[in-house]
Amino acid sequence: MILIFTVDFPIKGDSLYGKYVNTNYQNTICCVEAPHEPDTLILFNDGKFESKFYGKGWFEIYNGISPRIQLHYTSFGKAALFNTYFSNKFFEKTKIILNADMNHTYTKID
Repeated sequence: MILIFTVDFPIKGDSLYGKYVNTNYQNTICCVEAPHEPDTLILFNDGKFESKFYGKGWFEIYNGISPRIQLHYTSFGKAALFNTYFSNKFFEKTKIILNADMNHTYTKID
């Protein structure tokens, strides 16, 4: 029973797309590729995204036992990539993990 509540499940269809808000960003800055300010990440169903921090770009999803996401964007005029994973547990909102140790995430709001 404990396993059911602690395992991440593949994300189904349209439940992946929508708005995610940056949470717990006020912790000590640990990585420069994650926003440490209020931010909203919007994943569109055409494979594009936008946020104040990353700007506009496109994303790839690897949906399996451990669902992953890659954000492709431009940083300082060069192509950049942010590779991370989803947390999709029962009775929790879907999250994109920025730093698991500090519970720094983008949490889905719609």
